[in-house]
Amino acid sequence: MNKPANYLASCLLLGGLALLRAPQAHAQNDVKEANKLNKQRNKLAAKNTDLSKDALNYDAEFLVVAASSNQLEIALGQLAQKKGIAAEVRNWGQQMEQTHGQAEQELQAIAGRTNLSLPASMSPADRKLYDDVDDRNYLGFDKKYMRTLKELHARTIKRYAEAATKLTSPELQAYAARRLPLLSHDEDTVSQLFDRANARK
Repeated sequence: MNKPANYLASCLLLGGLALLRAPQAHAQNDVKEANKLNKQRNKLAAKNTDLSKDALNYDAEFLVVAASSNQLEIALGQLAQKKGIAAEVRNWGQQMEQTHGQAEQELQAIAGRTNLSLPASMSPADRKLYDDVDDRNYLGFDKKYMRTLKELHARTIKRYAEAATKLTSPELQAYAARRLPLLSHDEDTVSQLFDRANARK
């Protein structure tokens, strides 16, 4: 093989190995693996930016947690459409699937532009919440689903409010700022739906 061909082959091989090692956005990983890949990426990125590794890791961890939360809301919304007794609960489940599906698409776009990895599945804690709601019989589903959403929205609003002041990524700051008022509005609706579901016993 001549020298140009050797050089080309070496470049292709090194390029392929680099791609295999690089954290890829939208990689099919669980939460733990996504966080690991993002920390590896941030360790390198911190050397080429004024931002600290801790600041970059905070942004990446927020991204991963937000993605898991969106996946939970989508899955619960789909479950509500199947198991909900009241029409308003089934309709709300459909709205949550659409709303958080759009939010997840926004996160995927941000992850793609920043070369961060997203989890392909929700965290074990979020999965436990889903399983707890799914484990209820049909008669108790509406109340359990709406109570879980109340707790979930309170947790998410607190997290987003903190993140809005601590995130260093302008894109993630804008994402959190857009989502906060929507989450607060949803929280009010969820509270009303829960009260009605609770009254139905």
